Amino acid sequence: MIFDNNTAYQTFRVLLCIFGTLGMVISISRIKENKRKDLLIIIGYAVYAIAFSVMCIRLLGFLPFLRSAVFTISLPGIVITFLIADESFSRHIFCCLSELLLSLCLTVGATQLNTLFGGSPAANLLLLLFAYLIVIFAEAFFLRTVFLNIADTVIGGWGILAIIPCSFFILIMVLALYPAHYTQNGSFSVLFALSGAVLLIIYYAVFQYLILQYRYRMEEQDRDLLRLQIENNRKLAQNAERKAEELKSARQNIRQTLSAITDLAREGNAGAILDYIKETSERNDTAAPVRYCCDPILNATLTSYLCRAERSDIKVEFRLSFPEKLPVDAAELAICFSNALENAVNACERLPKSERKIVIRCIHKPQFMFEIENPYRGQISFGRDGLPLSDRPGHGIGTHSITAFCEKYDAFYSFSAENGWFKLVIAL
Repeated sequence: MIFDNNTAYQTFRVLLCIFGTLGMVISISRIKENKRKDLLIIIGYAVYAIAFSVMCIRLLGFLPFLRSAVFTISLPGIVITFLIADESFSRHIFCCLSELLLSLCLTVGATQLNTLFGGSPAANLLLLLFAYLIVIFAEAFFLRTVFLNIADTVIGGWGILAIIPCSFFILIMVLALYPAHYTQNGSFSVLFALSGAVLLIIYYAVFQYLILQYRYRMEEQDRDLLRLQIENNRKLAQNAERKAEELKSARQNIRQTLSAITDLAREGNAGAILDYIKETSERNDTAAPVRYCCDPILNATLTSYLCRAERSDIKVEFRLSFPEKLPVDAAELAICFSNALENAVNACERLPKSERKIVIRCIHKPQFMFEIENPYRGQISFGRDGLPLSDRPGHGIGTHSITAFCEKYDAFYSFSAENGWFKLVIAL
């Protein structure tokens, strides 16, 4: 049997499992940008795991070490990877527990397969190494992008989902290590196969649930986009109707003006004609509407929110420079602006009128970038992902929509709050 008193083999297998599991977790996790700090943390954990494993196996034995490894190796590994991961705690727990469960299944499966064919300890190590490399490669190159897209869209529910891998991990650990090691338990193979089959069915259901949530969020964004387009079309129709009425009124005024000038001309009163023309010009001299952008959808969005800000007595300071051709889809950029301005206007409306102000800046050279600032009162907290936290029901959806837009177009984004001003910066 593979389970024997070969301490060197046992130690190498444990270390292979530790680093294989760590590689699997990293392969589907978003890691922070501070690579030097992340590397030091991983090296520190590796030194601890190696030293503790070797010492524990030699002093206590292999089986006692396995029974305590959940608390002495796995839990510190979860904490360590959370320090370098750029994701929420509940999602990280789900990922780590799922990878721990998969690692446990790989270890047990490789050992049983090797035992069945009477392989050597070296063959078992090579089989396990090959299995880990295949899983890490598949997760990094095929699953990572899909999973991160789904995970960024599905905001809640990860804590409940984490119960599934946690429960099965405990179940398989108990079956494998109690009352004896699984290689000495004849009924374990059947129980392990049944547990694996149930686990596959449950994870298939979890995957379908995540896909449904992802599609629901995407459909929700499509509805927002459609609603924005309908709203812009409605505003364009209203503007066209208003322009038609203005044109009709202007023609009426022109007829009246020409009639009055004709009467004065018949009287030969040139001075009165000049005074009348001057007075009429000043009365009809109206400012042209402000045009913020060449794109009609984005321009209508900016016009709508800046008019709302004006009605709410919010002072708006803007310096806008848009390119003739936007670097991204205009409707999606309009939704991004809409969410950002909605948050800024709502924040200003809770302030005294004298403090209400929004600053908007946009440039397109050397790259397209815009920022929106507004004052705030109170305390703004940020999560580990750098997003502002909100404890008000229904809030925070716009922020996640903004980050989804940035991640889709691989754009840099930053939320910050300093000296009473909240700032959003996006660079494409």
